Amino acid sequence: MPIAYLWFLFLRMRKLLFLVLLISSCVKAQSDSTFVDDKYLEDQIYLNLTYISLLNTPPPISQSGFSFGLGGGFIKDLPVNSRRNVAFGVGLGYGFNNYYFNVRFENEDPNEDKTTLNSKIMLHVVELPLEFRLRTSTATRYKFWRFYPGFKISYAFAENLSLGKDADFEVEGVAQYNDFLYGLTFSAGYNKWNIHLYYGLNDLITNAEGNDYEFAITDFRIGLVFYVF
Repeated sequence: MPIAYLWFLFLRMRKLLFLVLLISSCVKAQSDSTFVDDKYLEDQIYLNLTYISLLNTPPPISQSGFSFGLGGGFIKDLPVNSRRNVAFGVGLGYGFNNYYFNVRFENEDPNEDKTTLNSKIMLHVVELPLEFRLRTSTATRYKFWRFYPGFKISYAFAENLSLGKDADFEVEGVAQYNDFLYGLTFSAGYNKWNIHLYYGLNDLITNAEGNDYEFAITDFRIGLVFYVF
């Protein structure tokens, strides 16, 4: 077959070849865009902001100011079913909890008013959250309902204490904090907006050795948790 004839056929067919290549590339791109990841994971990075309420605060201690907590970290999502909407979560994070409270002391002179000392405890903690996760997610649904009951263990590795003192009294003689804390948690909501609860199961503030009071203060936290990824 003459070379000139082959060249003529190529010129006549090049538009058709270009059209075929264009269609095949579009089909491949569409196939890639509709790929469904059947091994997807959810909610592995979190941030939370909570208001802290002190519970079981008998005299002489009362809450004051705005006590709050900040936290964030990573939770490994571990699905247990093929739909991947039931899972366990095990994580590691950091928390900063700020507690404000007053301590009122009786004066020896009954004619004098009680002495009130303003105090603050700021704890930097390592957190170990554990969750059982129920959600309505799918591989293609990014907005869904979630219900995550759980348990959290915290250890205070640093603190900043501002315990009130005057000439006759000091808070250290009445109260001390516990550096190992644990409690129940619950997170629930839709999409990015989720309520977060924590109920302490052991004492946050306890008696200082040798004082005359009997109390064991726990904390309850309520706020928001955001799942970034």
